[in-house]
Amino acid sequence: MVMRQLLGTTLLAMTLLAGCGDDRAAEVSPPAEVDPVTLVSGTAGRGAEATHATDVSEDAALATYVEQFDDPFAAKVSAAAGRIDVGSGQVLLAQVVAIGCDAPTSAHVRGHVIVPAKVASPLQECFAPVTTVALAVVPD
Repeated sequence: MVMRQLLGTTLLAMTLLAGCGDDRAAEVSPPAEVDPVTLVSGTAGRGAEATHATDVSEDAALATYVEQFDDPFAAKVSAAAGRIDVGSGQVLLAQVVAIGCDAPTSAHVRGHVIVPAKVASPLQECFAPVTTVALAVVPD
């Protein structure tokens, strides 16, 4: 019991001390300007999770990419991609980032991989899996 109290007090003191010091040391440079990631989710949309994104900048590439989904979800992904402006020197990436009971609410781009945020309170079971596709514009 005494050992547990001592350990708890030590951990509390270390936590409090970690907050002290020069605030400038904790400053982090702001992330590079990146367009936000668009997430498109659909129940039972099919597809397969991917470890890297696919360049869907060209209409033919997008059409080929959405063939993996059922027709309503393919149309939803295509429509979302069509609303995204892709500038000169940029490409549009698409990636299935999740298939399961939950849909992530955000994601970020790391190179040419789109990484979804972890779901805070994941469901334990569901009637049908939700497919989530992330779309992001990145430099070419």
